[in-house]
Amino acid sequence: MLAKIIACQPAVPGTAQLLIRLRNEQAILSDLTFTLCNNEQCYLQPDGRWSPAPHSFTINGGYPLESGSGFRIGASLLDPLLESTSQVQIQVTLTSGETRNTTLQLKRDDLLSSDARGQTGDYSSSSVLNAPEPSVAPVAEPVVLPEPAPLAPITASDERKPKRKSSPVPLIVAVLLVLLIAAGALWWFLGRDTASAPAAAEKQPEAPAAATSPATPAAGECSPVSLNSQSELEFVQNCVQQKLDSDKLLAIIQAAKEAKKCGIAQRLYANRAQGGDSKVAIAYAGEYDPKYHQPGECFKEADPDTAAYWYETSLQSEPDNQQAKARLGELRK
Repeated sequence: MLAKIIACQPAVPGTAQLLIRLRNEQAILSDLTFTLCNNEQCYLQPDGRWSPAPHSFTINGGYPLESGSGFRIGASLLDPLLESTSQVQIQVTLTSGETRNTTLQLKRDDLLSSDARGQTGDYSSSSVLNAPEPSVAPVAEPVVLPEPAPLAPITASDERKPKRKSSPVPLIVAVLLVLLIAAGALWWFLGRDTASAPAAAEKQPEAPAAATSPATPAAGECSPVSLNSQSELEFVQNCVQQKLDSDKLLAIIQAAKEAKKCGIAQRLYANRAQGGDSKVAIAYAGEYDPKYHQPGECFKEADPDTAAYWYETSLQSEPDNQQAKARLGELRK
């Protein structure tokens, strides 16, 4: 799949065309549902912000454009993409339910943001799914506490009323009875515990050995065994944070492809390649290069345009790479 944003003819600030070209499919798409995710694993939101929460856009009114399907987009999509310096992955959901991923290409030199016309407007024919508005928390009404009832006044007759003296004899008798009962109970318990202590010690079983549990992948680990224990977004974020070397990352990508975790493979490829890793960028280009392409669940068809794009990306960090130069020359013929 090829995904590219190109300027309108004539160019209009804040307006552009989204080109989607599917290999071996000639039918024009009438509408398109997709997500946009940058290298920080954040998704574009309707208000132009980037957030870890995935959000899908839907645009309609598809028309033929450069052997593919074209869609008119407005400033709500174009401006954030032009402002961002990060590479963006687009994931398209087809009407069949199938999803396809690729890197979104922008011809920045030909595109004009809405600022170029001095004010922000919407020239788009797209329909964007709006995020639900946050509910406003109700304001609690102040609670009024009732005033305490006044205490009854003390009269002079109450102060002068003498207190009746009670006899201490019943209290003394009660205390003695309590002491006798406590002493008898203490003797009974102590004598019983002393007699049963040796028997209990003999019968006490040995504590069973702690059962050993099979090793489980540590939380946040970037390894093949963690592919199924984390969400796609969590796994990619952990791998990005751990900054593995090129060979280890390529091994993780290969494991993701074998496990049919295509979103993980695509994102890890794009993140590292865009970050300046020439080795990963060339490997990513090879997934689309007709010379090296191996059909699979994640990379079903070769795509010379996408392969050329990633060869060009690799040459930005390694200008003298002869393999990238040679393949790029062949693809441009």
